[in-house]
Amino acid sequence: MNISEQIQLWNQVVIRVLDIRVKRVGGGDEICDYVTPASMFMFVANGRGELWTNDEVWLSERFHLIHIGKGQRITVQSTDFLDTYMILYNASLPASALREFHMMMQTDNPFMKSWAVSPSEPLVMLEMLETMLTDWQQIDNGQLDKEKNMKDVHELRRLKAKGEFIRFVHATLQERMEHAHAPSLTEQVVRYIAKNYRGMISMEQLAQQMNYTPQYVSRKFKEQMGCSPLDYTIRLRIDLARKLLCDTEATLQEIAAYVGYPDTVYFNRMFKKQTGITPGEYRKQYQYIGSKDTMNRPNLSIVAPHPAMYHLNGNDIHYQLMLGGGNDMEIRKKNLLAMALLCLTMVASGCGTTPEGANGKSGATKSNQVKSEAPANIQMRTIKTALGDVEVPIQPQRIAAPAYLGTVLALDVQPVASDFLLMESPYLEGMLDGVTDVGDSLEALVELKPDLIITNINKEEAVDKYSLIAPTVAMPYNSFETIQEEMRYFGDLLDKKDVAEQWITDFESRTGKLRDEVQAALGEGETVSIMQEYDGKVFLFGSKSGRGGRIMYEILGANPPSTVPEHMLAESFYEFSLEMLPEYTGDYLVLTTKSTLEELQADPIWGNLPAIRDGKVYLWTESESWFRDPIAVEGQIDNLAKWIIQTAKTK
Repeated sequence: MNISEQIQLWNQVVIRVLDIRVKRVGGGDEICDYVTPASMFMFVANGRGELWTNDEVWLSERFHLIHIGKGQRITVQSTDFLDTYMILYNASLPASALREFHMMMQTDNPFMKSWAVSPSEPLVMLEMLETMLTDWQQIDNGQLDKEKNMKDVHELRRLKAKGEFIRFVHATLQERMEHAHAPSLTEQVVRYIAKNYRGMISMEQLAQQMNYTPQYVSRKFKEQMGCSPLDYTIRLRIDLARKLLCDTEATLQEIAAYVGYPDTVYFNRMFKKQTGITPGEYRKQYQYIGSKDTMNRPNLSIVAPHPAMYHLNGNDIHYQLMLGGGNDMEIRKKNLLAMALLCLTMVASGCGTTPEGANGKSGATKSNQVKSEAPANIQMRTIKTALGDVEVPIQPQRIAAPAYLGTVLALDVQPVASDFLLMESPYLEGMLDGVTDVGDSLEALVELKPDLIITNINKEEAVDKYSLIAPTVAMPYNSFETIQEEMRYFGDLLDKKDVAEQWITDFESRTGKLRDEVQAALGEGETVSIMQEYDGKVFLFGSKSGRGGRIMYEILGANPPSTVPEHMLAESFYEFSLEMLPEYTGDYLVLTTKSTLEELQADPIWGNLPAIRDGKVYLWTESESWFRDPIAVEGQIDNLAKWIIQTAKTK
């Protein structure tokens, strides 16, 4: 999701500030493996440290701002002292919001993402945070005026904190637009090591990943981290070993092999060098010393300082970190849920999985990523998707369609699964026998044993999870210029080319006549606008959208007002100010609304529009207008064409 779409969602959601707090980190005190109970902004000030969210790391010097999604593990470490301001909040869409917004939240929720910025005006942000914190502490401590309206004062302070939070979000998003934070070379190296340190890593391999020479990578890394990449790798291995010794009953041999030391003797020597005691002694002294999910783990005196300040004693070079070394670590990039789903798939379908070699580059095609293998008797072929080439069955039998449900049904294919937003279509009534609503539940999808999954999600990490269940075709909804192109693509995918071509022939014959009639009915220069209004907001739609946009502009050949900017029509939808309504409304208006014509005519703004005043408006609800698949278009086009033709006759 791009920044523009995120800003749109911020303008639609209902915000609730849950907590504002500050914690000083450093001097042995840290935040370790803290699971965020809600979405959170963390502002780090006045120090140097490492900030981890799951497998991502940011290196902070003086000031840094990070957004963290709910349920992520965060760790903040520093041998200096730094202040961490935390704002926990909840963002939810009102039920009345556009379905496009609900679809965005469902497929790529920005409030669950992690990202960071280095603010250009950190003191302004710090002042905002101090103001919010002061007000919030007064709320929490009950420091309210001794008046009869104490409850009102309390709520007013909450409202003020919320207002200050919105100002803070505005400043943050503006910073993100103007000063996007790209990971530094050192951050890229740390992230790569963090994902791969249990395997063999060489300086040559590491430098190749970063497109720099080994000498340059090592020098820049040491300048910022105080140690070499190889020393840092050793530190991560020993840190993981300490955790496993404390939290599990695994043997020393199992732990050594797991963290990357097949030689147990060498592991014992390296462990003692870093901690001062042997692994066995460490386990006796510290096993089960505290909770795994607390904000701060116990302050163990033998634990080395955080990696940014860590210096290895001596000059030993790790015996596995050799030149020319390498290891296939792609499977370790998958999260635990994906691996569990993979196991379930193997049990359910009898299909194995093979982790394919990875080149570590984001541009790799899907054929180079972990995926479910088809049974030996299933013939496969390659098809192009938005994320690269994918191997799919030549004749898929069990299709899951979390996207393009109406298109699949139009090809006389009955899918086994879909999503409730699509299954609510009134145009599919009586056509959904045997189709299960799986929502975003991967577990429910596994149980249905699909051999092909169709999605509109355009994120590799999400598609990777689907691909562990079955071959997955990812195509965003605006991938096709016309409805005919969409039908041909999926007709080819589902081995229904003949059905697709017959549908297209029938559709073009029918709509060609309607187009001629509509063109004849419209006067020279007359225009049509496609809009939706709700909750005091108004949205404009172009030819890529439902709401009648695809039908009026793409199929029936109507024109929008020339005053509407091209960039607004190029988007799926575009929110604009009510003051522009007279300028953007054409001679005819197709309007999605819950209001009646009488209510609109009585409205001081809408009632002054000629299209509303003269009754040249087509009113329908979102449940009727949102869908734009082939079956929905067939159900909508007759009514819209007849409305234009009949309305034109009465003018």
